[in-house]
Amino acid sequence: MSRRAISQFLPISDWLPDCTPKTIRGDVIAGIALAGLLVPEGMAYAGIAGVPPQMGLYAAMAGMFTYALFGTSRQLAVTPTSSSAAMLAALVAPIAVGDSTRYVVLASGAAIAVGVIFLVGGLLKLGAVSEFISKPVLKGFVFGLALTIMVKQAHKLTGISAGQGNFFHLVWHVITSLNEANLWACAVGAIAIAVMVLLGAFAPRVPSALVVLVLGVLSVSWFGLQQHEVEVVGTIQAGMPSVSLPRIGEDQLTDVFVGAIGIVLVLTAESLAAGRTFAAKHKSEINPNQELCAMGAANIASGLLGGIIVGGGMSGTAANDSSGARTQLSTITSSIFVGLTLAYLLPLIRNLPEAVLGAIVVHAVAHLADVGTLKYYAKLRSGSFWVALVALFGVLQMGILRGLIFAVGITLVIVMRKVSAPQDSVLGRLAGSGNFVDVDRHPGAEQIPYLLIFRPNGMLFFANANRIRNRLRELMRSADVPLRAVLMNLEASPEIDVTSLEMLEQLRDELEESGVALYFARVADRARNLFDRSGFTERVGANQIFPGVDSAVNAFLKGGEV
Repeated sequence: MSRRAISQFLPISDWLPDCTPKTIRGDVIAGIALAGLLVPEGMAYAGIAGVPPQMGLYAAMAGMFTYALFGTSRQLAVTPTSSSAAMLAALVAPIAVGDSTRYVVLASGAAIAVGVIFLVGGLLKLGAVSEFISKPVLKGFVFGLALTIMVKQAHKLTGISAGQGNFFHLVWHVITSLNEANLWACAVGAIAIAVMVLLGAFAPRVPSALVVLVLGVLSVSWFGLQQHEVEVVGTIQAGMPSVSLPRIGEDQLTDVFVGAIGIVLVLTAESLAAGRTFAAKHKSEINPNQELCAMGAANIASGLLGGIIVGGGMSGTAANDSSGARTQLSTITSSIFVGLTLAYLLPLIRNLPEAVLGAIVVHAVAHLADVGTLKYYAKLRSGSFWVALVALFGVLQMGILRGLIFAVGITLVIVMRKVSAPQDSVLGRLAGSGNFVDVDRHPGAEQIPYLLIFRPNGMLFFANANRIRNRLRELMRSADVPLRAVLMNLEASPEIDVTSLEMLEQLRDELEESGVALYFARVADRARNLFDRSGFTERVGANQIFPGVDSAVNAFLKGGEV
């Protein structure tokens, strides 16, 4: 096997030999700093997922190390993320039906299911699926997800009981339960958030989540917080995980795989967006299909080690990059330090206040509630703002997984609306240039008397064939003078299907009965091949199909066949 083939399958073999002592030193330092962020966040995201804290650390350790072997991004940190954790909880909770042991098994099984789907997608070269959800829909979905995650942390931050239901139910529960709030828990949570915000503003390189974690543990003994009924994390299972395959029944396995497809769709969009962002910054490239394979391997490794779903998060990747990471040695280093934490340091965290974990989650996901982008969409007045808003409220009202399905449905509706109702143009000749342009955009363009030049500005297929015919009928009825010919410019329609071909046959017959000829220009090779194979070229006449609009118009003006 050639070195190139090896590097395509195992990208680490491409960059590792080129590492210099300076690069290694910088990446090790960046990896240690990254671990300072990921240890508290991994535990916090495990809380969002509804699993024990150590499972978040298992996932971070396995995800980063495995992705470093197979991934093509030099900066991407593949760990549990807020969105993956929230979607995991939404997937597993209804299947586990209150059985905590089954819940943990299903969570790891879901990670493996997600990994298998990622891997199959990569092998089938489906990297382009990352573009399936439109950006406004994804922004709205993630915004709603962030609000849902934050309101679900309210019981940790205030000491009230946990609520149930959608976002609005949870908000109402918080409002009506404020009289039960523990002021000590509120103070701990508020101070933790304030410390992280201040450190982010004035000392961005300091791992603020780790700082509040340490301060939170110390504050329990300093201020006797347990005596004030402030909840703490309690005993966390320490030690390295063992490899095992989660045992899931066939009926549950189907539910897990169906839900995993939606999770993969969102994580693909998020992970490739993060990877591309930092690849562009460092003038490098990522391979989308290899990225899917790497994400698949990372999730399978996480699930086999008892971890949860992982993805390429923007916040962790940004922290990795800002710490000076230049290769995946940083995430390998971070993975090792997470492992050391699992082996030796977890008992020290048993006194961590739940309010601090809730504060870490709120701080970590707050940037996902991207008000600035929504304002930008509103400024564009293109409909993107309303699409994002509908996706946002879909998540808030219907929950995360149903909201995801709703968001995907919105994307499908948008796609079908655009392809089934493409814009079209009536062309005229621009004075002084001879070019044929859209007369709506260029009112001074001259329309050729007795000739309608029509251009569909998009793919011509079954969903819009009738609309194109009806549009042509409308234009013919509104023509200032009786038409002698209709010239269809198909330069924007590279191929057509059988339904469109039948529509053109019917249109030709209608025009012929009215004494109007039908002609074509700029017919692409694929469409022309279909014309030829079906006999349509012969029925229309090969001399009625022109290479360009100008040649067709010149023939018409000379009194030729067009």
